[in-house]
Amino acid sequence: MRVRSRQGAYAALALLTLLWGANWVVMKLAMQFAHPMVFNAQRTLLAVVVLFGTLIARGGPLRPPSWTAIGITALLQTTLNMGATTMAVAAGGAGRTSVLVYTMPFWTLLLAWPILHERVRGLQWVAIALAIAGLTLVVDPSAWRSDLTPKLWAILSGFGWAAGTVCMRYFARDHAVDLLNFTAWQMAIGSIPFMVVALALDFPPTQWHATFVLAGLYTSVVATAIGFLVWIDILRWLPAGTASLNMFAVPVIALLSSMAVFGEHLSPFEWAGIACIGAGLGVLAFGARRTRPGAANVLAPTTPGEGG
Repeated sequence: MRVRSRQGAYAALALLTLLWGANWVVMKLAMQFAHPMVFNAQRTLLAVVVLFGTLIARGGPLRPPSWTAIGITALLQTTLNMGATTMAVAAGGAGRTSVLVYTMPFWTLLLAWPILHERVRGLQWVAIALAIAGLTLVVDPSAWRSDLTPKLWAILSGFGWAAGTVCMRYFARDHAVDLLNFTAWQMAIGSIPFMVVALALDFPPTQWHATFVLAGLYTSVVATAIGFLVWIDILRWLPAGTASLNMFAVPVIALLSSMAVFGEHLSPFEWAGIACIGAGLGVLAFGARRTRPGAANVLAPTTPGEGG
């Protein structure tokens, strides 16, 4: 499965984008057979097994670089990001959730300012303003009497993804980071709260239907574990900023897939909000092309988070 050329990296990126876009619909399908918290425990456990198995097979370092960095990132990027995502998908639309989670770059900008001392400049302010307008519209002021919980879970997920990325960047400034090692450990530690809650509380039993098994394997093994391994190989051939432009396509694929499979319906306010968020990402992408080489790129998350 190794990517062996630049052309192969582009092909792998296109395939990975399709897999991650479809993953949002597959997650919602799987949670028709299991409680979101139980599903999180199951999928992260299987993904961790695959990641550590690959780490051992590749002969990479097994010792975590820093328990502090691993622990903080785990709580943000696995526990908060993945946990909030599944709660949002289970209770709301998969496509709408994906768009709100992919506000991650805007949260990254705001968090990187006080933590990494990366000031928000020029067009980035325009992008943030568009994102705020988009979030306001997607939440839909005309429907505030409806259940806002799924949308708030999705926004919280994007914030957790951004916070985990900033945390990892902070640690990586002074330490060499093996992405596979770091991600395997942070997913293992971050999955512990899912395991504890799933065992401690009385959730409905999982329905081990063939559809659930296939959906669970797709989400945990294909989209999460293998998707991340392919992502690492893609970054060996393509600049992180270029690879991360799939952030435009993943929520679009998720939204279209959810509309086709589940008949997800968006209000005019939500369509306008999605357009604003997309415009904000476009502004960030345009600004990233003008950034000096070697500078941090907010569109390039260190790990894909709920991209898969």
